[in-house]
Amino acid sequence: MNFSFFFFIHLMELTGQVRHRRKLTKQLFFIDIQPLDQSEKSQIFFRNDDDSLDFFAVQEAYKQCKPGQIIQVTVIPPLDPSEQENRDYKVWQSVCPVKVIEPYVSDRPFVQDRPLAAPKESTDNTCLQTDKSTVCKYWINKNTCIKGDECPFRHPTGQELIKERQTWIEERTKNRLKTTHDPNDPHTSNKQPHALRAFIFADWIRRTFEQDLTGSGAVLDIAAGKGEISMFLSRAFGIPSIVIEPQERKRTNYWYIKLRRLMYRYETGSLERPDWENKQIMIDFEHWPSPIVPQYMHTYFDEAFLREHHDLVSNASLFIGLHPDQATMSIVDMAIKMRKPFAVVPCCVFSQENQTRKLKTGKVVMTTEQLIQYICEKDIPSGEIKTDYLPFEGKNRVVYWKP
Repeated sequence: MNFSFFFFIHLMELTGQVRHRRKLTKQLFFIDIQPLDQSEKSQIFFRNDDDSLDFFAVQEAYKQCKPGQIIQVTVIPPLDPSEQENRDYKVWQSVCPVKVIEPYVSDRPFVQDRPLAAPKESTDNTCLQTDKSTVCKYWINKNTCIKGDECPFRHPTGQELIKERQTWIEERTKNRLKTTHDPNDPHTSNKQPHALRAFIFADWIRRTFEQDLTGSGAVLDIAAGKGEISMFLSRAFGIPSIVIEPQERKRTNYWYIKLRRLMYRYETGSLERPDWENKQIMIDFEHWPSPIVPQYMHTYFDEAFLREHHDLVSNASLFIGLHPDQATMSIVDMAIKMRKPFAVVPCCVFSQENQTRKLKTGKVVMTTEQLIQYICEKDIPSGEIKTDYLPFEGKNRVVYWKP
């Protein structure tokens, strides 16, 4: 960013409420701001494709510009004068960080205004065009809509709601699969539902690390939530496992029944969902193939954990994490440091909080694919960091290492 250039441009400070926010790309978003004196609204855009801001500054500004919040932002006239052409409202460009004056903290979603950039005629006729033929996405998802009878979209009930909701889910699933398609993934036509991911990962671990799991050490299941993977490792396959999760999660009877049903599907040789109403299906929910039960430790997996539980970590057979979020690199780095096998299925990247993570090419790690590459580029004392694909929907590429 060339700050000397902005020295010759008049900087202006605006304070007001964000009345509308819309993202065009990861590099560009717009807000409509209402000044506190209730004067005319104006539009502010934030971008990094012209070097007025860097990528992370745009992402941080997007978080600060939550609809309903009162913000203070420094702006300049658009660097590209055409941005103001044919606009009957003022357009500004931001080149500095946003300051939140008053956050929007209501439990109810903020109802955004019509965007300034929307064509007036087409917007005014929205209700006529929809004619209640389009289903309200809020109603489909939550069975409620804050606009009530004023909503221009349809609010079905009863069997119609069930049918529309199923159609909505199928369409979203189809679009998600299309968006996340990986040409290298061999499981594009036979992926199991996301709900089966814990069992599929546990079974993959059992087969892939068979030789590493023969000792007395336990598997450390990190950032594991309720501990589904450890339940399958311990109770299904007889592999000792320890759940390391900072937040204590409630494990209800239904949770155990659900897992035991998944195990039943494995025992019968098919992961397809059976008809649980069939009286011929007999499951002893108290009986599992193995008497071993997982242990639970409610703590963070960090250097302090290593100091306090050094023997436990030293004797562990394997470090694992399924979509462990910010614990991903802790698992990898600790495993390499202790020369222990690991297997992680990365999901979220948190690039905003980890701007120092860079590939050998110099690119900042910003996507899941880049995070996987970043892990594979790690210096290791022996062996090779490899990847594999698991047959379930969602982020399904596992990164693993055998020292």
